[in-house]
Amino acid sequence: MKKWMAVTAVLLFGSNTGEAQTVKPKIKDWHYLDYQQDGYQGISLNQAYALLKGRKSTPVIVAVIDSGIDTLQPDLKPVLWQNPKEIPNNHIDDDGNGLVDDYYGWNYLGAPDGTNLSVSVSDDWRTYHRFKAQFEGKDSAAVAKDQQWHYREWKRAHQKLVESYNSASKIIDNLRGNWEVAERSNTILKKALNKDVFTLKDLDSIPVSDANREWIGIWKRILEDGQTSNAGFMKGLGDYKKEQEDNLLKLTTAPEDFRGNLLKDDDYDITRTRYGNHNLTGFSGYHGTGVSSVIGAVRNNSIGIDGIADNVKIMMIRGILGKDEFDKDVALAIRYAVDHGAKVINMSFGKYISPDKHWVDEAVEYALSKDVVLVHGSGNDAADIDTDDHYPNAYTIDNRFLPNIIQVGASGDASLGALVAGFSNYGKKKVDLFAPGLEIHCAIAGDGTQVASGTSLSSPVVAGIAALLRSYFPKLKAAEVVDILKRSGTLLKEPVIKPGTSDEKVMLSELCSSGRIANAAGAVKLAIKIAGN
Repeated sequence: MKKWMAVTAVLLFGSNTGEAQTVKPKIKDWHYLDYQQDGYQGISLNQAYALLKGRKSTPVIVAVIDSGIDTLQPDLKPVLWQNPKEIPNNHIDDDGNGLVDDYYGWNYLGAPDGTNLSVSVSDDWRTYHRFKAQFEGKDSAAVAKDQQWHYREWKRAHQKLVESYNSASKIIDNLRGNWEVAERSNTILKKALNKDVFTLKDLDSIPVSDANREWIGIWKRILEDGQTSNAGFMKGLGDYKKEQEDNLLKLTTAPEDFRGNLLKDDDYDITRTRYGNHNLTGFSGYHGTGVSSVIGAVRNNSIGIDGIADNVKIMMIRGILGKDEFDKDVALAIRYAVDHGAKVINMSFGKYISPDKHWVDEAVEYALSKDVVLVHGSGNDAADIDTDDHYPNAYTIDNRFLPNIIQVGASGDASLGALVAGFSNYGKKKVDLFAPGLEIHCAIAGDGTQVASGTSLSSPVVAGIAALLRSYFPKLKAAEVVDILKRSGTLLKEPVIKPGTSDEKVMLSELCSSGRIANAAGAVKLAIKIAGN
């Protein structure tokens, strides 16, 4: 949201933000480098492998709960997990787990006929209307004990909808005006270029005349501000406009149950577990493909990128779509991963309202009982999640701490203009450490690569290190691996700019409990010491 609030100003007023000054050049795969040797605040991956030289590794299954994956992506295909008890595409539940053809994993967001869910609804919207009749007009004292958490999240959902309504009310007129300018100028320039999709370079081929001079200037500002094409910008701006218009209706209009209607599943009955399909590629496979590649893309094969861990199998579980995932889907995805042998689970998603969090808590505890590490990105709203809860997290609804889950913020490098990403969520108590999440080179669906940013990338960086430890030091328990990750990172001794501010400087220890940036070599050194070999 914050991105589009800023970028719409470019249309009519241009940009007034200066570029961050860099002191050294940007380098591809900077996040693997070592600060002492290379001068970049990466994870010292080469140094980690030097320490591991001569040691044997065992295969580790890493489950990625995400939006889907391209199972034919050449840099990932060799490392995809395959269910040993399932025969692919024979339309039979060979392993008897109630899920047909779950060969590469499972999709909890699909219908039996293979159709996949393509529309998501925010959990604040769902939760407010789900409990409105039950809780409206009541205070906490009038609510039964076993409904206190639902009441708490309903109140938070109402507050967020009010905030969204107030925010949308202030910007909607200007936003609609910007949309009209964008739509009109886009139509004019497409006609002048005789093409539907154009880039910054294309604009130079248009003869400058009084009729189009203003429109060329507007689109040059847009495309110089990080947008790759007119089509991408128009989609993003259109989605943002619709989101703000929806925010004006959410308090009075209940959302449609897109998930339940398509899946024919009860969204809030955890006992109904046999739903979904095995289609992991339909809708939003780009995010899960990129995340998976950071963890375990084949190393040293001269294709795409090198993943962090060298002996993993990636299990994909589709449980998110792009907004607020259902607690039921997350809980069942965790249990699926655990039951099928995953030792590390990556969760590059999150939300601020979790009415059925107890289901997720129970799944995380189940993972703990089976010795499984969970890694979660802290989120991208520059929010303090000590005061504004972001889920899933390590604290149950009755405030018990679960030691097998680690929360990761996004770090950067001086070459990128920031040691901590300005968008990253933080929390002195509830974020454990930071890891590279700015301009990370990763794979995309198909056979290409892209550069992306977000705690969605920081999480798989840490998951990759966790997988490395579990592969080379298999006797270490899940809680030990999490503890090693927290204690072995690079202790950042210089102040950083606090996310969401332009110049407020704090120590990293004010933004996460460890005050550290994940470091693979440090983790391996500490693992050797603890494992005793």
